[in-house]
Amino acid sequence: MGNTDFGKAAKSDAGAGFEETVKRIDFTRLSPRELREIAQEYYDAGKIGHDTWLELSSELPVQTLNANGEVIDISNVTDDTDFDFLSYFSDRAEIASSIGTTDEAQKMQDILSFFALV
Repeated sequence: MGNTDFGKAAKSDAGAGFEETVKRIDFTRLSPRELREIAQEYYDAGKIGHDTWLELSSELPVQTLNANGEVIDISNVTDDTDFDFLSYFSDRAEIASSIGTTDEAQKMQDILSFFALV
């Protein structure tokens, strides 16, 4: 289900203040805890779909693949460790578009769109 809700929620003054704060976030240096908090705010406001929220809120695996197919050990990343989520999800998007399913590729594109939005 590629349910993307970007921009469908009405903007309020309170939401605008939150969005201004989020726009300064560097997704190349963000802890998993911070990403979950941002994703929860956007999900609660109806600005991202359930699948996007779920993916952004999920725990990281102990290993991942980069776009070149190399195994990367990320077992040292804790809830409070800065992590490059932009590269992580960009690599996943590239892999999904090459060898994954259409649904997986769309999910990764939704996440990258979320990063571009904020």
